[in-house]
Amino acid sequence: MIFDQYSDGDDYQSETYINNFRILLQAIRTHTSLSIVQENKHGQKLTVLIQPDYLEYSQKDDKFRLIGAGSYLGNTINLARIISCQPIKENPPTDLRKRNPLKLRSVIFELVDQRNALERVLMHFAHFKKRVQKIDVNHYEATLFYDKEDETEIVIRILSFGPLLKVKAPVHFVTKINRSEKLRNLKVRSFFSMIKRHCIVTIELSSAAKDE
Repeated sequence: MIFDQYSDGDDYQSETYINNFRILLQAIRTHTSLSIVQENKHGQKLTVLIQPDYLEYSQKDDKFRLIGAGSYLGNTINLARIISCQPIKENPPTDLRKRNPLKLRSVIFELVDQRNALERVLMHFAHFKKRVQKIDVNHYEATLFYDKEDETEIVIRILSFGPLLKVKAPVHFVTKINRSEKLRNLKVRSFFSMIKRHCIVTIELSSAAKDE
């Protein structure tokens, strides 16, 4: 069973995505270095050189990402952000095998074990190192260890549990959660406000039609 699976997974119908996927697979099989043009979160195009190791799939997010070494941006690249990629056929840089050191971080949150929340947390964060301590019958405190590159993903996953998870520390993570919640609530209010205006206009038009 898959809980809270996102609906914005990778676009597997895209010709660009399919072509890039094939090139990545071939490069992994032949241990070939790649030059990759990708788009960052600000919409800017960046070119990185990377020695690909393997592809990682998130069933929950329905997304693939490339794990490799040598990129100055980090060890992972989301496939959906790749615009193009091509093999480096001649004289690839000798330091591409050097993997960027992990920037380990941790987050502490309290968990209310309702609606199988504990089981869902263990599944969602299965590939992260964690420590879980029972506080009472329905409450647990969890410490999750992760690489800095994965922080945005961690924030999104924690938010998906709603009030069942409450982040306690560190301060910068609590701030990120609060900011994200405010932004999400604002979007929800804007959406319902738009729906309300649409309904009012529809009712008014319907009433005007009847009067005619």
